[in-house]
Amino acid sequence: MMMQIFAEELQNAGRQNPNIVALSADVSGSTGLKPFAEEFPDRYYEMGVSEQNMISTAAGLALEGKTAVASSYACFSPGRSWEQIRNTVCLEKADVKIIGAHIGVGSGRNGATHQSFEDIALMTCLPEMTVFSPATQTEVRLCAREILNNRRPSYLRLSERLCPEPAQYRPDIHGLSRLRPGTDFAVVGTGSLLEKALQAAELFEQTRGLSAGVFSLACLSPLNKDSLAPLRRFKGVLCVEEHQINGGLSSLLAPLFAADPSMPPFERVGVNLKFGASMDSEDLYDFLELSEQHIFNKLNQLAA
Repeated sequence: MMMQIFAEELQNAGRQNPNIVALSADVSGSTGLKPFAEEFPDRYYEMGVSEQNMISTAAGLALEGKTAVASSYACFSPGRSWEQIRNTVCLEKADVKIIGAHIGVGSGRNGATHQSFEDIALMTCLPEMTVFSPATQTEVRLCAREILNNRRPSYLRLSERLCPEPAQYRPDIHGLSRLRPGTDFAVVGTGSLLEKALQAAELFEQTRGLSAGVFSLACLSPLNKDSLAPLRRFKGVLCVEEHQINGGLSSLLAPLFAADPSMPPFERVGVNLKFGASMDSEDLYDFLELSEQHIFNKLNQLAA
């Protein structure tokens, strides 16, 4: 899963850069920091169940010249630590990398308290904050390398799952990355939910005889508006995300579509003001109307 890939990239970066330090809120094993902690125990700080202190400490370390990586479940950071992120990280332009793990549905069984569908809204509204939401293994690696090699406040949201990569995949983490070719409609999304979008696009072509290209958008802030230009050639665009519709990727894209008359019709699939629940992940995707069937149904509506 994504956290394991991030763990590999963090270890590699730690070997090359002795100024990288890591902090966890008592979840190092499940958020990708345990291998770093074992290899560099003098550069690892266990903060306990105290996300606000973790972010403030990370900012202090960064202002003393360190690159601080602070990791927890996204429901707790940025969920619980947003004020500290705003005031001690962004306002100070501190070199802090915030890792929000288990975004969206997560493992399913952890329940609504541990399922974050609000983190894009919380983080893309902040000045100075770069926000990445990778979908595939390669995107996770590239986004991790990007944030670990810059000196800017950054947020990386990681899922339990990975979206599969097509052969000869060429990701652009600062623009649109094509996961599936298509000529009629486009599905644009972020994160591992794009696996469901790929399945829906395949079903759409088999049953309707219409093709849907699927695109990943990994960098949500700053949003590369120019990269959206290829979407003009489609008959319609569907945005999918494992996040609340309000304040998520579709809320970032909708004003751009509305302001540009050359853009095609725009629809969206996301969480519609619901909390999660404790159930198997696949059942939870259906409960939240994020399943491949729901994406397929929305594509049919767009094509009607």
